[in-house]
Formats: sequence, structure tokens, C-alpha cells
Amino acid sequence: MHRRAILELSRRHGVEYVARPRPVFSPVLTTRRSFRTSLVTFNSSETSPDPTISNNEADSDSPKPKFGARWGSKLAQKPAALSPAEQALRDALVAKKTSDSSKPTSKPDSRGQNVPARAQQKRHLPSAHPLRDKESQSLQPDKKFELNTNKVPTHLRNRDWICPDCQYHCFGKHKVCPCCRAVRPDLNSPPPPPRRSHKKHESRHHSPQHAEETIKIRKLGKTMLSELQDESVESQGLSRRDNALRQHMASKGQYAGPRIVYDVEAEAERVEAEEAAREAEKRRRLHQHPKSKAKQTEETADPWTWDASSLDAMKVSEESAQQKKLSKRRENRKRNEEEEEDEEAEERRRRREERKRQKKEKARRKEVEVESAPIPLYLPEFISVSNLADVIGVRPAQFVQRMEDMGFEDVTYNHILDAETAGLVATEFNFEPIFETGADDLKSAPEPEDKSIFPPRPPVVTIMGHVDHGKTTILDWLRKSSVAAGEHGGITQHIGAFSVAMPSGKTITFLDTPGHSAFLEMRRRGADVTDIVVLVVAADDSVKPQTIEAIKHATGANVPIIVAISKIDKENVNPEKVKQDLSVHGVHVEDYGGDVQAIGVSGKTGQGMLELEEAIVTLSEILDHRADTGGSAEGWVIEGTTKSYGRVATALVRRGTLRPGDIVVAGTTWARIRTLRNEAGVAVDEATPGMPVEIDGWREQPSAGSEILQAVDEQQAKEVVEYRLEKSETQKLGQDTAAINEARREVLEKRRQEDDSEDGQTADAAQETSGPKPIHFLIKADVGGSAEAVLNSVTAIGNNEVFANVLRSGVGPVGEFDIEHAATANGHIISFNMPIDPAMHRMAENRGVKIMDHNIIYKLIDDVKATLSEHLAPLVSQRVTGEAEIGQIFEITLKGREKTAIAGCRVRNGVINRTKKVRVLRGQETIFDGSMSSLKNVKKDVTEMRKDTECGIAFENWTDFAVGDHIQCYEEIHEKRYL
Repeated sequence: MHRRAILELSRRHGVEYVARPRPVFSPVLTTRRSFRTSLVTFNSSETSPDPTISNNEADSDSPKPKFGARWGSKLAQKPAALSPAEQALRDALVAKKTSDSSKPTSKPDSRGQNVPARAQQKRHLPSAHPLRDKESQSLQPDKKFELNTNKVPTHLRNRDWICPDCQYHCFGKHKVCPCCRAVRPDLNSPPPPPRRSHKKHESRHHSPQHAEETIKIRKLGKTMLSELQDESVESQGLSRRDNALRQHMASKGQYAGPRIVYDVEAEAERVEAEEAAREAEKRRRLHQHPKSKAKQTEETADPWTWDASSLDAMKVSEESAQQKKLSKRRENRKRNEEEEEDEEAEERRRRREERKRQKKEKARRKEVEVESAPIPLYLPEFISVSNLADVIGVRPAQFVQRMEDMGFEDVTYNHILDAETAGLVATEFNFEPIFETGADDLKSAPEPEDKSIFPPRPPVVTIMGHVDHGKTTILDWLRKSSVAAGEHGGITQHIGAFSVAMPSGKTITFLDTPGHSAFLEMRRRGADVTDIVVLVVAADDSVKPQTIEAIKHATGANVPIIVAISKIDKENVNPEKVKQDLSVHGVHVEDYGGDVQAIGVSGKTGQGMLELEEAIVTLSEILDHRADTGGSAEGWVIEGTTKSYGRVATALVRRGTLRPGDIVVAGTTWARIRTLRNEAGVAVDEATPGMPVEIDGWREQPSAGSEILQAVDEQQAKEVVEYRLEKSETQKLGQDTAAINEARREVLEKRRQEDDSEDGQTADAAQETSGPKPIHFLIKADVGGSAEAVLNSVTAIGNNEVFANVLRSGVGPVGEFDIEHAATANGHIISFNMPIDPAMHRMAENRGVKIMDHNIIYKLIDDVKATLSEHLAPLVSQRVTGEAEIGQIFEITLKGREKTAIAGCRVRNGVINRTKKVRVLRGQETIFDGSMSSLKNVKKDVTEMRKDTECGIAFENWTDFAVGDHIQCYEEIHEKRYL
């Protein structure tokens, strides 16, 4: 009840309920304006003294009570505190001020809810309780807030107005502007005609009883408001939330309380700024969210007079706008579909063809532009097909198709390409591949165009030919020594390099290469470093396979040839046949119209040796061999071995001069030269071009055939070796990559075969592709060339059942590590031309490792073949020893009452033996192949039955025989196989 009186009071003072002073704990009510001042008003709405107003009209105009049984009607209509005289005085005053009581005291609520106006009474009426009036004087507003005390006509009080001077928003009750004191311009307008709909309200509000009730409510409100003001003072002002809410309401223009104006001009400027900001905000919102015309009209209305119905109208307008948009979209979509359907098919086809033509033309122009300027592309050592396609910018499927068009087969996305192949493919897509230059490596200097300025050097002559054709014997006669006698088996097993001073004063460097087929690499190496090749052919043996091979090496290296027909001192030899055979293989001698000299010689008697020497010197003078003795030294490693004073290498200097202390690089190792020795083992101070020397001081054993290059210092040598090692690893990776690609192809092929074949065929294929059995070997030799020859010879031995697998090869004697390695791998050790320590022999016997110690290459090969032959499966053959025919079938009972069938047979031929295998034939088909479980004659067990005898035969776990089947008894013969 108190809250309703306070709300009515706040409305009469023109103060918003949310902005009134109240304690912190008071709740903020956000309900619509539907309050009544007290319970007396509830009851008076039903007990109106006016008899003209019916109960139905009263009920329809007054709000329904919220407290159920309307207990307020039972209270006294007149307050008990007033005496009859005072009540009569108040009734007289109320009747006198009837016209004033019907005037509204406040404008309608800004939220748009219409409430019947209450009769406004003057604030200072004579009261029967002066003390109460004195107490309520504190509720009177201060004089500075009472603006526009002059009354405004009734028809203008409910209409706000804008000041024409300062554009300040003024309330309808204001006669002048609170800011600039300008007079309201529409004061002289005539009042509108009265409305009939408000007559019954006026008749009710002008009643004396209603006016009296209004005075009572005002007194109660003043009392309660003074209590609330005291409480708010005690609470030391408003809370932060209430102050923020009041400021927000004031900024939005919804604060209806009196305004204090200190500076009129500043206030006018502030009002103009606020109006401009509001207009800008309206334009911004209208630009962001276009609204319908109805909503724009509502927004342009006075913001002080909107109510809750406007919110509903806004929602309805928004929904209608959304519906209009959706319907418009549907109409547009439907219209587009109709237009597409109406479009002719021919027009669509023409447009589609035009687009395709433009696309092809654009692609063609792009290809022409790309082809005109190749794009550089840096490629790694190895790259997969999918990664290369990504780098080039082509789809993998299209890239694989292009590779197949280029000739590649079985290309997959994970196929790995080396840099050269990747660059070849990249050029097809107009890319310029860029590879690693290898700037850290040492390179030999280019050959000078004019060698006439350099001093002459001795020619390098290589003696080549078939094994045991007399090459070393001829060389012995030339240098007046006996080397062939010291060779194992009478054959040369490594290159011998030495210088020979001829009687003419010339010096010639000879290289004696092995003639055995195992030393193919040695002969190729000798042909690469030589100037003249002396081809030795025996007169009694003519041209042999190694002779043909030497011819190929010489012609491939573009080296001139001199033919020496040896062993002409023998009887019944035919040198002419040798010349004819040489002509067949492309060597045309002078006697047959060619340019190759052919000289008959004999190493034993010396016949023709002078002519051979003269031919060599003459050809050397014609070729004019010269070399630069200055600059960086270059050469070739002829042989490499390990001696008591370290690792040594026989080298042939090609250019420059080698001296002790020089830094040289050969392959993947380097050396600081400690000593230089000639072929006699004598230390020399320097080695000039064409001179063979022995170099020691190597960090690792150099491989035969490596190129020797001189470095500036140790740092450069180390960098070169490191680069070459990395390159070697890359090459090995390339080999592994090729193996990986091959393995992937095999896996794909195997899967394809498994999908296409049956289970039995797949099992057979898997058994066939299981591969041959490897036999492991370790090779130790005296020199690197011999180790290489043995490696090539051993790896060539084998077939589809067994093969030789070399785990490791090296130079030096057999050591403990070699024996342990061979024992772990269950392999064998090959020691070629090297002594073996007895302790190593005992260790190998204890570990079960076989050491093959040989000094002759072909004996070594025979031993390896015999070792491999031990692992070959024997050859099994069958020999029939007897035949029988089943004439009758019997059933006998065995132990445990088990019955079995017995074949009653008659031996037709040979002997049927109980211990041998038998097979049963039905026609031409073998229906059983196994052994016999028993052989009986009548009831006696026998071992064998001969021809024309009868016996009973029981087979092992087989009883499906029938009368008329033939039985063959045979034995298996195992024969050992050899490679």
C-alpha cells in the first residue's frame, strides 16, 4: 500500500520511478504503469456516489483488484482522525475547487499506457492537523526547481514542444523554455472541442468524495516520501548502480524531473550537440539496417511519447519486412529458373563451346609463354616422382603419364629418381635443371694444345696378351732380368712397372699386365695409362680370348698397337695364320695392307728383340711424347699393397714432379709423401713424368686405378676426401634406390600374379622365386689389384641354386677379426699370395673356419667351385629292381580286432625287396608312391621275393589298390653334382 502511494506521488511530481531518490535496497520495478494509490481507490471504484454510473461501467473503467476478496471495502470511508467540523470544512473546499480537481497534474506516462487523470489539488490547503503539515513541508520541492508556475491550457499540457531559439525539448506543462526563457509559441491557439468519451471519467473525478480521497493519498505520500528521503540521507546518497541508471535515463531524454540550468548558452550548445549526435546515430543505423517506411515513421516520432505498443509495432514491422525479403528472394529465384528454362539449348551449347575455346586458347598462350623462358630448377641427388611433380606444379597422374610417354616403365608415385633422370624429365616441362657443381673436389688440369714447349718424357709401353704367351719372358730379355721365374705358376698376377734403358740411350717405361681372365680390370687400367701397347701372340697358339680382350681395350683407349709374335723359335709354327686371325678381329698388319707392325720374337733366344725395340722407339718419336715437369703433379695408382713400413702404392707420374713432403690425394684417401722408391727399392729425390715410383705415407690403402692429384695443403686434401666420401655414399644410395625400385616392382608383380593365379600356382611360384643359396667368402690378397681380380672371379661363380657372396675384400694377411667375421657369417676365408700365421691357422680350426690359401688364380677358382658344389642338391635317379601284379585282395585281422587289406601279388620280373620303395601304377597313372609295411610268403615274413613267386604285400597307410594294378620296386641313386 505504501509503495503505491509513493509511485502516485512520484508521478505527480513529474519524476520517473527509476530516477527518484530511494535507498539502495529498494527494488526497481519494470512493470507497466498500472498502479493505484491505495486500497481506498480500489473500493471507491465500485462504490461510486454517482448514481448515473452503473456497476458495469465502473468495473470496466477501474482496474481489477490484485488482493483477492477486496478486503479494503470493509474499511471506514472517512479517516478517524478528522472531526465532523473539519470534515465539513474540507468538503466545502473540495466542492469549491471542483473545476481544478478535474485538470491533469502530470503528462501521460512515456511508455504509452493511458491512465485516468487524477484531480490535482493545491499543495497548501487548510489542514486540521497543522503539525502534520509542518512535518510535510520538507517534502515540498525547492523553489529553484519550481519552473513555469504559470498554468498552461489543458489542451497544451499533454503535448511537448521544442524551443524555437535553443531547440531544447520542453515538457507540455512548461510555458517558457527552461534554458533560454523563451515563451511557448502555441499558447494562443484555440482549445480543441471536448471529447464525449471522457465525460463519465470527468463526472467521476469531479466528485467531492474522489477529491477528498486524493488529498488523503497526497498526505500519505508526503509522509512516506519524507521517510524515504531521510533513509536515503542516512545511506549517504545513491548507490553506483542507481546513479548510473539515472545518468543513463537523463542522457536518453527520459528523465522528466526538473533541470537546473547554470549556463544557458552552454546548455543550448549541449542540446544542439546531443540532437546532432542522435540524428547521426539514426542515419548510421538506417544505413546499416534499412527499415520499412512504417518503422521510419515511428522513429521520426517524438522519442518522449513512445509506449509499449510501439515495440509491438516494431516487431510486427520487422517480421513483415523479413517476410517481404524472403518472398522477394523466392520470386527472384523462381524468375531466374524460369529464365534459364526459357533459354534455348542451342544458345547454351554455343556459349559452352565458346568458353572451352577461350580456355584452350588461354592454356596455349600460357604454354607458349612458359616455353619461351625456361625456369631454373635446383634438384637434389634423389627425389621421388610425387615430390618432383609437386615442385614442377603438375598433377602426379599427369606427370606419370608424361614419363611413360618418354619411355619409362612401371613408374609409381613413390618411385625414386636420381638427379640426372629428374633433370631429364624436368626439361620436358620447360625447366632448366641445376645440379651440384662439386667445387670442393680436385680436378686434373686440361691438356695443353701445344706440347712442343715441354720437355720429352719416356713413353709408357704396356705388354698385353693371353696367359702363358711369353709376355714376361720378352720383358725379362729387355731389362736383362728374370721376373718370370719368380712368378707363382709362371704367370703374372699383378702389374709390374719399371723403366728400361735401351741400347740406343732411350728410356722406356714398361707395364706388364696379367693375361689371365681374372685380371680384366688390370688390363683395362694398363691400357688407360699407356702410350703404346705391345700385343704378344704365341705363334703356336694364335689368337685366344684374352688376346681379343686386349685388342678391345687398346682400340677403346685409342692406343697404337705393335704385334709381337712370340715363340717363333719353336718348330712347326705358322706366323701367317696369326696375322690372318688378327685381321679377323680388326688388327691389320703391314703385310696385309694395314699400319700395324708385326715382329716375330723369341724371349729365350733374343730373336727379333732389337727390331721390337727399334719399332717402339720409332713409334715413340713419331708420337712425340712430352709433359710439363712444373705445376701440380698428376699420376695413376698402378698397384696398392701393405708392407712392413706401412701402406704403399706403385704410381706412375703423368705430369709434374713428385717430391717427398708433397700432399697428394688418390680416391678417398690422401698422403704426405715420406719416401719415393724406384722399382729396385732405392729411394729417389723426385719422380718426373713417365717414371714409376713407390709412394708410402698413405692414411688409408689407395685402390688400384685411382688418379693421383697434388693438393695445396692438408686442409684441402681432407676437404676433398670428405667430399668424395659423401659422393660415394650418394652413389651407394643411388644403387640402393635402384634396388628399392626393383624390389617394389617385384612386389607389385608378385601381387598381380597372386591375384591372377590360383593358390597352387602361387605356392609354386613362391617356391621358385625363393632364390639361390649364398655361400659367404672373405678375401685377403697381397695387393689391391689382386684382391680386385679375385673378387671379380669369385663373384662370377655360381648358378640358380648356389652362388658366392663376398662379404669383404682387402689387402694384408689374415687376422683375428677376419676369422671372427667368417665364423659369425658361417663363411670361408680366401688368402691369395699372402703368408698365414700358424696361430691364425689354429684359431680358424677351433672356430670351424676354412682358409683357402692359394698363390695361383685358377687353382683358387677351382677350390671355390668345389666349395660351392658341396651345397648343390644331388642328382637323384631311380632304378627299377622288380615288378609284380595284384591278382587277389585279402582281408586279415590285426591286433585290436582291426582289419586291413592285403594285396596278393605274383612277381613278374626282378626282385621285390622289403626295404626299398614301391609305386603302384594303374594304367599309365601312378596312384601310390611310398614304402611297404609288410611282405609275407604265406604267413611268413620275408625280406625279398624273386621272379615267379607269390607274396602278400601291405602298403604303408594305403589300401585303395585293386586287382590288376602293377607294382614296381625301385631304388634311388644319388649322384653328386659339380659346378
